[in-house]
Amino acid sequence: MADLNSAIWQQEPGWLQKKRQLATLLRARFPQQDNQDDWLGGWKDEQPKAGQATGLITHSGDYVAQPLSQAVNEYSEMLQENLMEKAIFWQDGQLNAAHLAGIDSGQFIYVPNETTLTAPIEFAPTQDGENPHNVIIVGAGSQVTIQETAQMTSSGAVYAGTELLVGNGATVTYHQFNRFAGKRALQAVHIYQAQGSKVHLEYGQTSATDLTTSLYSFLDGQQTQWTADVALRVPGGAHYECRPVLDGYGQGTAGHLNFWGQAAPTDLQVDHLKTGSGEPLAITEQVKRVAPENAIADALPTASWLKNKFEHA
Repeated sequence: MADLNSAIWQQEPGWLQKKRQLATLLRARFPQQDNQDDWLGGWKDEQPKAGQATGLITHSGDYVAQPLSQAVNEYSEMLQENLMEKAIFWQDGQLNAAHLAGIDSGQFIYVPNETTLTAPIEFAPTQDGENPHNVIIVGAGSQVTIQETAQMTSSGAVYAGTELLVGNGATVTYHQFNRFAGKRALQAVHIYQAQGSKVHLEYGQTSATDLTTSLYSFLDGQQTQWTADVALRVPGGAHYECRPVLDGYGQGTAGHLNFWGQAAPTDLQVDHLKTGSGEPLAITEQVKRVAPENAIADALPTASWLKNKFEHA
């Protein structure tokens, strides 16, 4: 990726321009990440530019929603503190640094403290960039369901990042069923959970793409819970990898993964749920393989959001 000498968006605060420049300058000092050249190789000769996005939502009142390109100005202090600092870490590796330098579109959502939303927040954008990125912040004590069904139309290698930051005692259900059109994609859904928070993630994929899914949560304190239902149906000729990792500590803090996979044996690689730091965190998993002749939707729980998505995919 070429050196970044100017903002990607037309109006971009100085702190973000400097952060992008710093990521570009320091990138080579960071560790290499798995298969990073699949992305960096395609980006190296390109000058980052703003992605074209339709379907991003705007809302004010009981919660705030804005395109990320707008929110970096209007919620500058909040994003300066949190963008790729607490869930997806830009210093973790060369690919992450390049992603920060090239973020070209995305959604910002902020749910204030002690807010209960009875209807889900839904966004279904179509984005043609290679580095879309969402930042979602849910305040302490809030209860919310968020549903993302994006269409990523770029033919190049795409790194799509979602950061979900959850406050003390909040309860969040996050649904994601994005579609990718290109040959190679990385979908990262990374979460920071403060003490006593509960997150239920439902994540599905069926894109005809070589896809890596990175799932991560840091469970920070007592009685913090992460539960994920993940269903991957790999089309013939594609290859998927799924890497679930948890960190954290605290009495009553735990994570559980339910996984359904449908693919030829060599087309799907699923890592066991593990801790990244070696902390004695209580983690469990159930992994089920679905035979190719069966419908993966039939294997999913009746009330599952994913069941409906696969039935209509």
